[in-house]
Amino acid sequence: MDILRQSTEAYLWWLTLALGLGLALSLLAGLYDLSRARSLPYFLLRRQALERGWRSILIAVFFLLFGIAVALGGKPLVELVITPTVTPTISPTPSLTPTLTRTPTVTPVPSATLPPTHTLEPSLTPTPSLTPTPGYPAALVTNIPGATVTPNPDAVIGAITIATGYTRSFQPIGAAFAFDAAELDSLFAIFTYNNMTDGAQVSVIWYKDNAPLFIDTALWQGGTGGYAGQGCTLEVCKWEAGNYRVAVYVGEVFEQSADFVISGTPPTHTPTPSDTPTLTHTPTTSPSATSSPTRTASPTRTPRPTLTPTLTPTLRPTLTPTLTRTPRPTATATATPKP
Repeated sequence: MDILRQSTEAYLWWLTLALGLGLALSLLAGLYDLSRARSLPYFLLRRQALERGWRSILIAVFFLLFGIAVALGGKPLVELVITPTVTPTISPTPSLTPTLTRTPTVTPVPSATLPPTHTLEPSLTPTPSLTPTPGYPAALVTNIPGATVTPNPDAVIGAITIATGYTRSFQPIGAAFAFDAAELDSLFAIFTYNNMTDGAQVSVIWYKDNAPLFIDTALWQGGTGGYAGQGCTLEVCKWEAGNYRVAVYVGEVFEQSADFVISGTPPTHTPTPSDTPTLTHTPTTSPSATSSPTRTASPTRTPRPTLTPTLTPTLRPTLTPTLTRTPRPTATATATPKP
């Protein structure tokens, strides 16, 4: 704005004008209160009016003194605080008449000819293509005869995490996308699920290089939603170097999969009796070990204790004499007449 681009004198003039206006208003207000105090009937009102009047006059005196100070010493004070910048004036400089300068000619020096360099053509780096999800291997899956429940079409299987283990709260341990075969014993597929139906057939299939490696089919018993973990051991999946995939099918419908890579040589593993990893909170998704028949000891005949007869003497009842009082016969006197 143009008003902000004024000189120092213009600002001081505007300030002096404002102080003069304040002086006039304060002086008029003071004189009005003083004259009004004379006509008030009560002492307290007159006193308040006099105080307001003299206060306004004092403010007018302050405006007067401050205006005089600004008018007399405002510019030197401003220049003392804020050093004015000198605006350089551009003065015309005489133009020099160009003189002709003889330009030296450059004699080309013969340079050694460099042999042509062989330019390497950039090699095309193959971009890994997405491996298509293998279809449902119906010929390899043994359907469960008791699977009469139709799977929920809205069933959802969450993202699958491949790990070397998991906690009781299904937190993955050693999760990765690439594994060293020398350090592997078992791998687990951990996932969430929702809208599932108990009794529906569920298949978890492990692939190696797009070929089914381990197929586990069971009836779902994990409820509607939650977490699940299914594993495969070294004895079953071998964990040889290659590209692997785990896919989950609800019925015959593909729901989710996860890819991982194994490199190196698997360790030589001596099979020991161990628990086969199973699908937690869901039907078992790994082959269960066939238990060998255990020898059951036949029941032995325990002899019953024989009864030994013991003769106990039985006391005969003793005759207790009882005194019975028999009345004596009474003599009856009979008078017999004499002949």
